[in-house]
Amino acid sequence: MKNPTLLIVSVSLLTIRLCHLYIVRSWYVPDEYWQSLEIAHYITFGFGYRTWEWIVGIRSYISISWIVIVYKTLQFFSMDTVQLLIWTPRFLQTLFSTFSDYCFVRWIQKHSKCSNIFWSVVCYMSCPFFAYCSTRTLVNTLETNLTTIALYYYPWSLKNKDVKFLWIVAFVCIMRPTAIIVWLPLIMFDFFAHKRYSVIHLTRYIFIGFMALSFSIMLDSYLHGSFVITQWNFLYYNIFKKINTHYSIQHWFWYFIIGLPPLLGPIFLIFAYTAFKNLKHINRIDTDIKLIITILWTLLVFSMISHKEQRFLLPLIPMIFFVTSQQIFIVCNLFRKLAYFIIILNTIVLIYLGRYHQIGSTSVMYHLAAIPQNSTLLFLMPCHSTPLYSHLHSNITTRILTCEPNLHDTSNYTDEADIFFENPIKWLEESYSSSKIGRKLPTYIVMFDILSNKLQTFLSDRNYKNILSMFHTDFPSHRTGKYIHVYTNNIL
Repeated sequence: MKNPTLLIVSVSLLTIRLCHLYIVRSWYVPDEYWQSLEIAHYITFGFGYRTWEWIVGIRSYISISWIVIVYKTLQFFSMDTVQLLIWTPRFLQTLFSTFSDYCFVRWIQKHSKCSNIFWSVVCYMSCPFFAYCSTRTLVNTLETNLTTIALYYYPWSLKNKDVKFLWIVAFVCIMRPTAIIVWLPLIMFDFFAHKRYSVIHLTRYIFIGFMALSFSIMLDSYLHGSFVITQWNFLYYNIFKKINTHYSIQHWFWYFIIGLPPLLGPIFLIFAYTAFKNLKHINRIDTDIKLIITILWTLLVFSMISHKEQRFLLPLIPMIFFVTSQQIFIVCNLFRKLAYFIIILNTIVLIYLGRYHQIGSTSVMYHLAAIPQNSTLLFLMPCHSTPLYSHLHSNITTRILTCEPNLHDTSNYTDEADIFFENPIKWLEESYSSSKIGRKLPTYIVMFDILSNKLQTFLSDRNYKNILSMFHTDFPSHRTGKYIHVYTNNIL
């Protein structure tokens, strides 16, 4: 792959990502649906579910505007079937990921020290976690795509003084304020290396940032229904009020021990060696040094934030594979059989994660989309365990267990999901007692199998029958089971 034609590269990358699209059918995190498809469905069709993030205004509509356009187009041509609503955004996301892959290949060809980039590109494309996320409608995937494109346009040489990358960076940071952490070192390197501290250059920086922020405020305020600066709200709720700690808290070293190593696999060892080797002889104008400092800086700052997830590290993957490209080439050339084995193992891992692990959450929705429209649905599962209206596309009355954080500083606060799992029978009797006006028993109840035994008496006494059992995962937890069960009292 010294000088492959652009057509061969493009077709190869697209073929691989389309295979990933075909393989990945499982559930990963709620944000894939509840912070993208569900909101786009609500905006387009006028019914759906808005999570608290969109109600208080901490998310920018820029990240989902393309999905709204897709849904509006399907609606205009009366093609808004459930299948197209689910798969059209994912297909377009796959195309965009392919374009960012192409930019990665061109970037590494132009600026890396690697004499042959074949193995680094193969390892990059076969990275199971990256492939697992590359076709999902996650804002982190979109952030990674835009970051990769911006890295391609970044002026790595002193002769190149172009600033078009700043437009992309500006919109990435508007969409995901935490992207500022990732880009701050690279912007500072560019600012001082190209001596952009003149009035003209400062004005250009400020203008680009102002235009991006102004566009975000106008779009977000229009769709939110009132004036809002989502970037400020994001910082206020997550940094000052520390709302994100409601969902999980990890130790400061989590990214170094649990977050990054499983994400990269054997490449983590190559990256650790490469970083140590380069940091011994720092050269400020060296591309690898700039990227290694950016990666380590991001990991350190992210480590100070209590709430941590592996997907937050996605934008670092292109940088890591860039700086390790030469070492990957050396190792894979020396141990070819091992390299082939790892690539095959990566594919097996991806197939398992994409086709079997947590597959029930999405599979069950295809069956629920076919129930009568006058039905009512109750999901007795950890909050946001399945998609909802984006996969139902029917204005069915639904109820889920909510897990909103303590937005109003209520003393001894407990969210609804925690209250339910403490005593499921009590919650059901209080929620659906005869004294609850308009609260009739739902016609369909969806739950994990670990809850079925606890609620068997309640279900039997109210004539509920198990009509569907779907495999979900081989690794159940204390609130998620191996199977998902669907019960109904609507049996004729």
